Amino acid sequence: MKLVQLVTKIKTYKISHWLYWFTKVMLGIGFIISGIRKMPGVKFTTIPIENPIGLFFEGMYQTGFYWNFIGYYQILIGLALMTPWWQRLTPILLLPVSVNIFLVSVSLEMRGTPIITALMLLGNLFLLTWHLKYYTPIFKLKK
Repeated sequence: MKLVQLVTKIKTYKISHWLYWFTKVMLGIGFIISGIRKMPGVKFTTIPIENPIGLFFEGMYQTGFYWNFIGYYQILIGLALMTPWWQRLTPILLLPVSVNIFLVSVSLEMRGTPIITALMLLGNLFLLTWHLKYYTPIFKLKK
């Protein structure tokens, strides 16, 4: 059975729709909260700069507008995730951010955080898979 057909079959189960909306809302809330922590004058963490994690986030904070841009982008994507109008586009826009957050948490060896960010990335991949039939023309996948 081809992947698009498999996804279509899975969508016939009510629990898959519940999981889809749960994933969208949880990712949306998570991104909005995380984005708010990147607003001007708000530090993401209080970990001291002697710690590599604290140093990383302090460096990102010191970039100023770039750090704020990431926050605004996360808030925008978080809000868009919870609306029906951009449901096919938001998983694509979310993917680079999700991958980056996961890679940062793994590379900085954040205790426990890679599990959370891996689940976030899996949720993003689930949303991408849910809308797979709309992406097939982009990648010229056979239906």
